[in-house]
Amino acid sequence: MQKSFSLPLFLRKREFLLFLLAIMIAFGAQIYLQYQSYHDMVSSKYYRTQATVIQQYAKTSKHHKRYYVLKCQSKEGFRFITTNYEDIKDLSEREIEIGLITDKVTFFDFLKGFYAPSFEIGLLAYHDSFKENLQEMITKQHSDEEMQELFAALFLATPISKGLRQKVSKLGISHLIAISGYHLSFIFGLLYLLLSRPYRLLQERYFPYRNRHFDLSMGILIFLFGYMYLLDFTPSLIRSFVMMAFAFFLFHRHMKILSFEVLAVAVLVILAIKPTLLFSIGFWFSVSGVFYIYLYLHYFKEQHKWLLLGLINLWVFVCMIPIVHTIFPIFSWAQLTSPLISILFAIFYPLEMLLHLIGEGDLLDSWLKLYLDSSSEIIALKTPFWYLALYIFTSLLAIFERRFLFVFAAILLLFVFVVKVV
Repeated sequence: MQKSFSLPLFLRKREFLLFLLAIMIAFGAQIYLQYQSYHDMVSSKYYRTQATVIQQYAKTSKHHKRYYVLKCQSKEGFRFITTNYEDIKDLSEREIEIGLITDKVTFFDFLKGFYAPSFEIGLLAYHDSFKENLQEMITKQHSDEEMQELFAALFLATPISKGLRQKVSKLGISHLIAISGYHLSFIFGLLYLLLSRPYRLLQERYFPYRNRHFDLSMGILIFLFGYMYLLDFTPSLIRSFVMMAFAFFLFHRHMKILSFEVLAVAVLVILAIKPTLLFSIGFWFSVSGVFYIYLYLHYFKEQHKWLLLGLINLWVFVCMIPIVHTIFPIFSWAQLTSPLISILFAIFYPLEMLLHLIGEGDLLDSWLKLYLDSSSEIIALKTPFWYLALYIFTSLLAIFERRFLFVFAAILLLFVFVVKVV
């Protein structure tokens, strides 16, 4: 039997250099456009804009005064945080007109998202949007506010409250609630499964010359792009969609898909298109998760498929622990069930989509409440920066030779002894 083969991404060094040149030009052009927006904003100390309030929550100052934090995205595309000490109503998901004091905002702040004092916040007229109608359809199926938050976040990437965020973090399921490539893969697979047979019947009767796999994949990718647009291009979704579309392109040209080269190219393309993702924690978490999946497949892809499926979630969970605890220190023993929950999520997610489509979204709410409210002792663990740098370095070395994989494993085990309890 003749072995199948895959072409490399770059056949010649010249192709790789031309790709890098194109990436640098695109990145430079985007930085220039971002600087033009920044210059327009700081040309006057006081800047007025229209923005959408992504999230609003209350805090208390050291003088025991209550105030509100507003996380916003302007119509120009930049993100900012401001505070308000007035007793304002909940403005989440609403459009506002707001004045910002921008004299202390640097270009670096502008790229990564900045804080600015504000004045004269005005609420704009409410307009129903397709996303808001979908959110209402989802939330009205649940009487419990936490369940409303949970499923709005699960399907529409809406922000969740601090209380719910702590619960899902304690259980180690934050990655399941935040929409990412994991969810896009389910949606892609489900749509392909549902559409494959009807399309095949039409194809055999009317257009047998068409490639069914190509047509369905292209159609689903267009649908997913629309879904990503609806969700305001969430960072982890951008990475996932670009990699999915890139894999589709490579597959139909018989090129190698599962390679670190493909991951690196996808990341460079994404950053060239949207440089602000350099400062997105969610984006880099998403990239890290895919990297460790590739590292696992690089050495263990010959395993039986069921063993591969069972172990890959455990592998990614363990490998991500040092990285996650650099930013989020919360740890509980309940998090150790996360790999199993990730496998069960493959049943839960499409089931909940179906239940919400038929108006029975609250069917499993009582069980979910019991799970979310389950008690588990919380410990705050912090990864030292020197260890993180060493961990990432050995992770990259493990790409090249198996012996470095053992070095990486040793460094990973060292985490138990160097992690700080804070």
